[in-house]
Amino acid sequence: MFPKEIEEIVKNIKYTIDNIGRSEDEVYVFEDKYILKISRDRKRLIDEKERIDFLCKCNIPSSQSICYLEEDGKCYYLRSYIKGYSLIDKRFIENPELLIDVLVNIIEILRSLDNYNCPFKSKDNIGNNFVHGDLCLLNIYVDDNNDFTGFIDLDNSGLGDKWYDYSWLLWSLEYNLKTKKYNKILLDKLQLTYNQKKYEEYIPEEYRKNNSPI
Repeated sequence: MFPKEIEEIVKNIKYTIDNIGRSEDEVYVFEDKYILKISRDRKRLIDEKERIDFLCKCNIPSSQSICYLEEDGKCYYLRSYIKGYSLIDKRFIENPELLIDVLVNIIEILRSLDNYNCPFKSKDNIGNNFVHGDLCLLNIYVDDNNDFTGFIDLDNSGLGDKWYDYSWLLWSLEYNLKTKKYNKILLDKLQLTYNQKKYEEYIPEEYRKNNSPI
């Protein structure tokens, strides 16, 4: 079913198929050990792999690349599984104060990456800060102690405008908590002033109307 090299790694491990995310990719979850993405979009998978490898070099908690290969017109990327919970987990949505404290720590980790010579650029924004490129609650994972364990969906990460990340994070926070109340609380803890111009520049109008969940 899979290329021989990957079969040797995942043999005897049960898997489930993950239908969340980009429908054009096949995503297999091998228990709490591996994630396998299969795609015909070579650039996207290589972008994701290179960015995960970069975070590992920076000693940031992250998934780790196990294997990448191409066979019969398809690209296969096997990486380690990120254990933990995404920030849309019930325990965070029902405890916004805890969620805010966790997010403050996440932003501190992102800003620490400004000190590294990131070789990639994020799309759709320009700047000199490291940005995740899709910084929504769903893409941030922590463990039982609420310590950061990694990001997912990194194919748009790289150098860019930090307000690109902040804008998407504020949008995701408001959408999932069903209130704007905690946006200001987060910004105050980060000692940031809300930038309406940037928010409207980076968040499409249809998203600002809360028509699309994340």
